[in-house]
Amino acid sequence: MIDTSKFQTLAASIGAELSADGARRLLAYLDAMLDENQRINLTAVRDREAAVMFHALDSAALACCGSEKAPARALDLGTGNGFPGVAIACLYPDVRVVLMDRRLKKLHAIMRALGAAGFDTGQFEIAHMDAVVAKAEGYGAHFDLITTRAVGPPAAVGKLAKPLLAPKGRFVAWLSDEAEAPDKLKCGLKLSASAAYELPAPASRSRRIACYG
Repeated sequence: MIDTSKFQTLAASIGAELSADGARRLLAYLDAMLDENQRINLTAVRDREAAVMFHALDSAALACCGSEKAPARALDLGTGNGFPGVAIACLYPDVRVVLMDRRLKKLHAIMRALGAAGFDTGQFEIAHMDAVVAKAEGYGAHFDLITTRAVGPPAAVGKLAKPLLAPKGRFVAWLSDEAEAPDKLKCGLKLSASAAYELPAPASRSRRIACYG
């Protein structure tokens, strides 16, 4: 079974530095999410070891595109099952994270899992909406960091994310298998960093993450 120490080692192997407490919290959330998954469909990955790789480790790769300055406000756009939004909180303990999704049942399940895992749920806010209306709801130019994973290509999601980014904010996107990161998105955001890494078995695959600003 993958414990905190082993997970830290796995994260370091892909270039992501994660504290022991951050690793512990992320795995605790994963376990709580998998428990919720027995009642509400949050992921098709039901094997814990595979879920550790595919969700927790893949989300921790956010640290590969890190910044010297920790974000104060972050948005996980299309959060789905809470990854990578919860990973943001584990990497940056003082950040406030908005988990945005169009499916309210999933957002409620995420909050229950956070509570069961021992998180301070006050660190999180759920937003039952999509990015198209988010600016009108008061989120314009609001976030230092916006993440998106398994939602769509950077060009499409970047167009939605840009109005929500604060000045000098970062937009971080996970790319589909073997996709290249465009140097510039049509919305005007430019590539500032990228990283490629390999997820180990039992979720073996090549992954790439890109940061735009």
